[in-house]
Amino acid sequence: MKGKVVLETKGLCKYFGGIKAVNNIDLKLYENEIIGLVGDNGAGKSTFIKTIAGLYKRDAGKIYINGEEADINNPIDARNLGIETVYQDQGLIPILDAASNLFLGREKLQDNIIGRFFKIVDDKYMKKEAARVLKGLGIELKDVNSEVYNLSGGQRQTVAIGRAVHWGNNILIFDEPTNNLGVKQEKKVLDLIKKLRDKFNVSIIVITHNITHIFELVDRIIVLRNGEKGGEKIKDETNPNEIVSMIIGVAS
Repeated sequence: MKGKVVLETKGLCKYFGGIKAVNNIDLKLYENEIIGLVGDNGAGKSTFIKTIAGLYKRDAGKIYINGEEADINNPIDARNLGIETVYQDQGLIPILDAASNLFLGREKLQDNIIGRFFKIVDDKYMKKEAARVLKGLGIELKDVNSEVYNLSGGQRQTVAIGRAVHWGNNILIFDEPTNNLGVKQEKKVLDLIKKLRDKFNVSIIVITHNITHIFELVDRIIVLRNGEKGGEKIKDETNPNEIVSMIIGVAS
């Protein structure tokens, strides 16, 4: 896939002591593209995305967003550039409802002098907006006021995705989005991710160990091995056996 490059890394490195968790990775993500990032445990996948998302500060290399060099030192920097990440643990607070989780850390204050001065949260607005965002994604919770711990695993994942879509306007990153979900819930999440690309014109990076899901979702597959880029393939020009061979370092 060619077109506008929305994210590019050049020589990206992240070290933990003497361990090269991510070493000299060049990667491009194009506009309206979904790429799959695959590799064995310890390959560097999560470290790579956490460096882009600002959880880790890179030790070397450069990151470009829409062709401009970006200085990403923390998650706020990444979010200001339109990058949102949904991690395996979803980052939700179980005792809070969907609306509170969607606005977590970015709560809307009442739009009046008292609200701004005393920092009074506008619960009514947040609940209405949360319902609108989720409905726009084809998600209708029975009760948007229900605490997240009362929701199914798939519903919690959709709340996390809804938050990412609401705040991200450029790049969405998913770390094992179907982890610990049942088959029906997996399909709903996969369908939702595809819908995000088609409806909102965002570019997406997906990490998953499930090769079947990779071939269902992505346009291009990038293999990491021992912290380095082991190769990449256009999805329609490869097959699962070749990708597995690349992951384990055996020529296909």
